[in-house]
Amino acid sequence: MSIQPVDLIKIIGSPFIKETKSNISDTDLISVYDSAFENRVGLLYLQKYRHENWSDILEKRYQVLKIREVKTLEVVVRLSEKLNKFDKGNYIVFKSLKPYPATPNDTDIIYLGKKKKYKEMVQYLLDDGYEFHEWAPQQKTLFDSIGKDQIGKGKKGGTYYIDLYEEISTDYYAYLNRNVLRPYMFEKEINGVSVNLLKPEPELAIVLFHNVFPERTFQLEHFFLPLYYLEQKDFNISAFLDFVIINKMEKAIRTNFTFIAYLHNKYFGFVPEPVESINKKLGENLKELERYKASGLALPYMFSQSTF
Repeated sequence: MSIQPVDLIKIIGSPFIKETKSNISDTDLISVYDSAFENRVGLLYLQKYRHENWSDILEKRYQVLKIREVKTLEVVVRLSEKLNKFDKGNYIVFKSLKPYPATPNDTDIIYLGKKKKYKEMVQYLLDDGYEFHEWAPQQKTLFDSIGKDQIGKGKKGGTYYIDLYEEISTDYYAYLNRNVLRPYMFEKEINGVSVNLLKPEPELAIVLFHNVFPERTFQLEHFFLPLYYLEQKDFNISAFLDFVIINKMEKAIRTNFTFIAYLHNKYFGFVPEPVESINKKLGENLKELERYKASGLALPYMFSQSTF
């Protein structure tokens, strides 16, 4: 059995379908692991298929990812505890926590206060034991010193890195006004600590914009994340669409949802109603879809220059 990255869609399943598991061997689960990890859904599929007496290789990989998930959450909680003391009402953790088992690349923080205060925040964290990793024009990357021996180039391991955004940007270009996020900030208690998070509607919009610009990459994460959010009964589609349209994110979101609708219909025989309603409102990027189909449904997929 030769499993392709896109076959993981069927293996993992859809949150819009009653829980089912494919009849798949441990050997095949091992063979697809690298693709699952590259597409940021490694823990999602391993947790679904974990069973007693399964392969030692799979259990080892599961434990590595599960520990990373737990430690990343600890990084989020420790950092939030510090920022609550520094300036509780002016930071948001975003693009970091998922509504399913996941191992984020890092912890992202957007600071909503004044620029002078942002610099003070960075210094406050450095003085408190966090360490500098790298610089970008509107962002500083620190790391939690607990992970000092596991730090490397390219954010090796992912767990302990913290991106502190002065603006929601890439290099010198801010692609979203950070001030529009304030009404969507809410508090959630995690491990006994109050953490400022972003409501799912703008959170999803930002992730699906970011994977087009600047990442220019569609991965399985960008198929499953919207589905898991949309399946939640309290997800407000009208609020999501309003945020997308007001902030001029239509093309990026349209492109992602065109792919999501196509792949869900191909592998499960239907398009979920929330996905269909979003496509009716925003339209579809059929030109990019044809290019994707011509690629053989390769994943990760690099968006065309015109869409980028």
